Amino acid sequence: MAELTLEELKPAFSPEQFCSLSQCEPLSFADLQPRAISGIHRLANFSGDSPVMLLNGFPGVDYEEACRLLIEDAKGQDADLFDLCFTENLNNPFKPIWLQLQPGSGFEFCDMVAELLKLANHHLDAERLVTRIMRKQNDDPKIGDFLSDLTAHVALGLQFQHPVLINLLIHHEDKQAPVIFGRDLNWDTLFGSINYQTEQGSVYANHHLLEPGLVREANGGYLILPLDELLDQPHLWFKLKNAMQTGLLDWNAYQEGKTLTPFFSPEPTPVRLKLILVGDRLDVAEFQILDRDMSERIFLRAELVSEVNVAEQLEDFTRYLAGLMNRWELLDFNASAVAALCRHASRLCDHQEWLSLAEVQLSALMRLADSVARDANADIITAEHIHEALNEQDFRLNYLVEQSDLGVIDGQILLQSDGEEIGQINGLSVIQVAGHPYDFGEPVRLTATVHLGDGDVADIERKAELAGHIHAKAMMIIHGYLSNKFGAENPSPLSANLVFEQSYHEIDGDSASLTGLCALLSALARQPIYQHFAVTGAVDQFGNVQPVGGVNEKIEGFFRVCKIHGLTGKQGIILPATNRLQLNLSDEVLEAVQQGLFHIHPVSHVEEAIELLTGCVAGEPDIEDTLFGRIQARLDELNGTLPKRGVLRTLLGRIFSL
Repeated sequence: MAELTLEELKPAFSPEQFCSLSQCEPLSFADLQPRAISGIHRLANFSGDSPVMLLNGFPGVDYEEACRLLIEDAKGQDADLFDLCFTENLNNPFKPIWLQLQPGSGFEFCDMVAELLKLANHHLDAERLVTRIMRKQNDDPKIGDFLSDLTAHVALGLQFQHPVLINLLIHHEDKQAPVIFGRDLNWDTLFGSINYQTEQGSVYANHHLLEPGLVREANGGYLILPLDELLDQPHLWFKLKNAMQTGLLDWNAYQEGKTLTPFFSPEPTPVRLKLILVGDRLDVAEFQILDRDMSERIFLRAELVSEVNVAEQLEDFTRYLAGLMNRWELLDFNASAVAALCRHASRLCDHQEWLSLAEVQLSALMRLADSVARDANADIITAEHIHEALNEQDFRLNYLVEQSDLGVIDGQILLQSDGEEIGQINGLSVIQVAGHPYDFGEPVRLTATVHLGDGDVADIERKAELAGHIHAKAMMIIHGYLSNKFGAENPSPLSANLVFEQSYHEIDGDSASLTGLCALLSALARQPIYQHFAVTGAVDQFGNVQPVGGVNEKIEGFFRVCKIHGLTGKQGIILPATNRLQLNLSDEVLEAVQQGLFHIHPVSHVEEAIELLTGCVAGEPDIEDTLFGRIQARLDELNGTLPKRGVLRTLLGRIFSL
């Protein structure tokens, strides 16, 4: 296939496509979540008791802001709101009772009860006031019983446990459904608690020492809880699950011995809320293991998408960037800066046709660029400010990359970017370091040797227990291809050893299978490989080249090595043609490509790769004077299946061929 052009090595964003962000109508992250919008709409209109929704996201999502906006835009049923107060149980002061009030009427109810007490204490007729109270509370029978007991209690001249009769725990003055996001959860903050006081050595509690907790505060509205906090404290989830199933929440303490006055037992309160559990897929998987029963009952689920399509939603994405700009009160971004941001967003999701919605990374870059622009006393942020921010960030984080390059500079890592060698090839790997914010590419030298044997391909990494299962599978696929290509009729008399040289850590993945196969073909044919190429790609048993990950990092890693050795104009990369849309290379690599100093070659089959690497036609095993023909002839000769020749000539031929 033809070498890739400069335009194919990056997404096609140009300033002409955009305007400045100040000219865009802002959109939020929630506005770009059609699946979540559908899920929240259904939750808002759900008529069952305490429904649960599972919202799958990804790391870096601001779940609180997203859920608040989604709920705000959802057109749901009227919320089942109520104010909640506790009052003294006039029949048993150690068991305070709750009263459910009409939303927003809590303070008025407290004032009217206080007025009722005054009338009763002065032996005045309070029937009209009681009627007013009952009318405002929709003739709630529990409130009616309480008012009757209250007037009788006063008439008998009995005392109250606390001078203030009503403790208003929950009050919805604006009559809006509450939306509560729980964080830093514990038993008391989630379920409420009973506080205790000590007086003259005695411990006591009353209804004014009750704290409601988030569950009671969310009654009639939405409670949003992060799954990771529930996974850290499973007892919170099972308590919440029981409360939502029974519709009642008691005041039991979690720690043993915390109930200092066990005889003080407030009445359990009703629970009617809509619960949203948020987390990424790993959290959801752990949650399903924690409680298989409830995970099956949560039938309402939705996904937060992490990327949008360029062809369909480029305008929406720029409006999303405008929303981030407004949120952080940044300088305006001109058209060139917007194009640069889009290119960075494309790189984040490793695809030219998609744009990442990762708010944390995008906001960080925009804020850094804003700081760079302000340092330069600029009135507007340009592409140059974006590039400078990226370069600064790379400089602060590339210490490990520089340390990796030192081995090449000092000659301690034996890598060639020029010349020819038999059975030696440059592979490409991606290094992932725990605690490091990004991956980086690092070339590796693969070597292959062959010897008389039973046709087995010995993978040194696997034998040394330095390879993972996927890598082991890839090596078996290589053996399958060679057996299918050259050993269909006769077993191979040659065995091979394949090794990643100077690799001292565990490796995994199948992205080196094309590299290893080409090295083996070179060794079998005794044909040198051009060392100015590096190769990445997976293969199947028929030699088809399959896509791999991390292509941008891999290409940039080999380019660094070529720069250290000196660019010759011949160096380049061989990669799967199916990885074309993942390409989004750095400006430095693009400039070298434009100047003809570096080359990117896509291939679809191993034959195309080996022809580029050796300069020889791959051909077929039954065609002489081709690479595969030479390999087959060598194997046939060692098997003794070639036409008979003189004994001396045959022996000499075998000696010199080994």
